[in-house]
Amino acid sequence: MASANAYAYSERPTRNPFRYAGALWRLIRNDPTQSTADAAVVEIGFARSKLGRRFARWEDAVEVLRNDPRTAGALRARRAFGRIDLTELEGLPEGSLGRVLADHCRARGIDPNLIQVPPEGDVGWLLHTLYQTHDIWHIVTGWGNDLEGEVGLGAFYAGQLRSPAFFGYMVALIFLNVISRKADLDACFAAFSAGYRAGKAAHPLMGEDWRLHWATPVADLRERFGLAGADIVGEGILAAA
Repeated sequence: MASANAYAYSERPTRNPFRYAGALWRLIRNDPTQSTADAAVVEIGFARSKLGRRFARWEDAVEVLRNDPRTAGALRARRAFGRIDLTELEGLPEGSLGRVLADHCRARGIDPNLIQVPPEGDVGWLLHTLYQTHDIWHIVTGWGNDLEGEVGLGAFYAGQLRSPAFFGYMVALIFLNVISRKADLDACFAAFSAGYRAGKAAHPLMGEDWRLHWATPVADLRERFGLAGADIVGEGILAAA
């Protein structure tokens, strides 16, 4: 998610309907990869609203994590990920997860701490983890920050979480992008298909403590999680950038 300012959307979803409507309108009219502050208002506002929670049924995704022995421990622990310090990560070796993340965020003007959700309760922890590690998942999976990349990564989430409601939630977002931004339908669905397949085939990324892997080469992590050679649609993220 690209950012041109220091805006940070945290705490509670906005309750001001004019602010929400304005953010949605600007997001529709502009390039979504250059409207991160507005995307933050819209995305997290909807995700944490009563309607959004009912539609996405985050509890179903939580249940998937609870029933998978590979992710159950992380859900029980509910560790807060914390803020990402790009300045500190810039000192790591080239090609490592932390260095690639820092270089990529600096080059694209991305603020990895833009959206902060308190990890309160299982659903709160899930949303906290999804948003706080979103840019890390971009690097590890290889999906870029263009529209196809965001669609592909969203589908990767759906493949990992295996919740029918979340799958429908992501498909709805694709149609919103296609209609409002006149996006390429074929490219979006190609990205969704590739991302979903990769998410299903890969080892679970949810709950992984990426701070332990800052110095690990990205190529090694992709191999470890079953992501080496996965199909990518759109610009993608280079193996070492």
